[in-house]
Amino acid sequence: MARAGAADEKISRFLAWCAEREIVVARDAVAIDGLRPEADADDGADGASSRAHLRVRASRDIALGEILFEIPKTTVVCASNAGAIGAAVRAGGLGGGLALNVTIAMALLGGPSSVAGSFWDGYAEILPRRGERSLPMYWDEDERRTLTGTELEECLEEDDDAFEEDYATAVEALGKEMCDAHGFTLETYKAAASIAASRAFCVGGRYGECLVPCADLFNHRTGTNSVAVFGIEDSDDDCDEGHNDDTGALIIKTVVDVKAGEELFNTFGSKSNTNLLHRYGFAETHNKETACVTLDSSLFVDVFGEEVMSDVYERLQETSADDAPFLEFFESDKYYEITIDGCEHEFYELVEALIQTGKLKHPEHDGAWLVGLDENKAVQAVVEEIIYARWERYGKPIDRREPERERELTTSAFEGMRHLAKPLAGGGVVGQEAAQLVKMQEVDLIYDAIRFAAQRIADWCETRTSS
Repeated sequence: MARAGAADEKISRFLAWCAEREIVVARDAVAIDGLRPEADADDGADGASSRAHLRVRASRDIALGEILFEIPKTTVVCASNAGAIGAAVRAGGLGGGLALNVTIAMALLGGPSSVAGSFWDGYAEILPRRGERSLPMYWDEDERRTLTGTELEECLEEDDDAFEEDYATAVEALGKEMCDAHGFTLETYKAAASIAASRAFCVGGRYGECLVPCADLFNHRTGTNSVAVFGIEDSDDDCDEGHNDDTGALIIKTVVDVKAGEELFNTFGSKSNTNLLHRYGFAETHNKETACVTLDSSLFVDVFGEEVMSDVYERLQETSADDAPFLEFFESDKYYEITIDGCEHEFYELVEALIQTGKLKHPEHDGAWLVGLDENKAVQAVVEEIIYARWERYGKPIDRREPERERELTTSAFEGMRHLAKPLAGGGVVGQEAAQLVKMQEVDLIYDAIRFAAQRIADWCETRTSS
């Protein structure tokens, strides 16, 4: 109960801060409380990261179109609003997400001397001072092992390198003296990056990417949100200067009728569970339509070897201009996707072009392994080899005689965890349950891509013939 009381005190101080900053809150319509009032397991002795996972709940019946919050743009967290810190960030040439991360780290997480009495001190009360520790970026080696082979595994490896590079860039731009004065360390930078990843909005204009007090109180639910934030940009592409009005307020209002006692949800957009887990620390059991697995050139090397693929590439260079687009697949980071609808048709076209070089020799078969197969069967044989290679990146050889059994092993691993997981608002899971869900959905896509390969390739050929 002590933890719940501490959370209530922080919420009260935050609401008092909102009033001081002229942020309008419809106190008669909404209440802010803790969804889980217990402390995080890894809290320090000072409880700096202890916090309730907050939610916004309807205090009464709320009609569609009611305004719940009005947030002046002058209160959002960004370099443009950050006084001397923001001036130094701009003078150092830091922009975009890096500028926001540095601003958060110095103005909100930099220790008592930076935060106490600052413009955002009341807002800092409800932020996780040690970062969003549920994000996979904070998982240890054992915890990350569940993500082996998933699309998220590579993202996290890239993140690890980027944090150190971005931190070094910021220190060089701002100078060690200023960084020390504001408690700016690699750890506070990572904490700031985790907060920005899970909470930032694109306001645009001179504000760019920001933290928006109150807007980040709402939990996400795919497809059935009850509120929307008006005045933000729809995409990161619109977050540059020159878009959006530099004055006024951001408005949060209902987009459906809400009953008293119900939680109000925002939506972060149509995002895959890989993206949700990466940026927000959870995944949704009902969110299946957006799952995706990528197929890149390294899979062809896994199957056919570097020497064979080098010969294939050279032959593509010698052939007609019609094959030129496929060179990009080997020369850049281009990839194709498996979605709920199967492989992209352009991937089948790539495979066809590779077969036509006459150089695609399989190391485990004789040189004539595709001879005698019609066009569809040849493309199917290569596609299945590539997709099975992608499947095996999850860490174990696949018994190709029993793909259904291999799929069931992944599904049962997730189902075995589900009874241990605490239900989240919006129908989500966190931690290892979320990682296993991401893996299960990817394996489902791969299994279906193999299971329906013949029919989908036949449909692709028919589509080309008819066009």
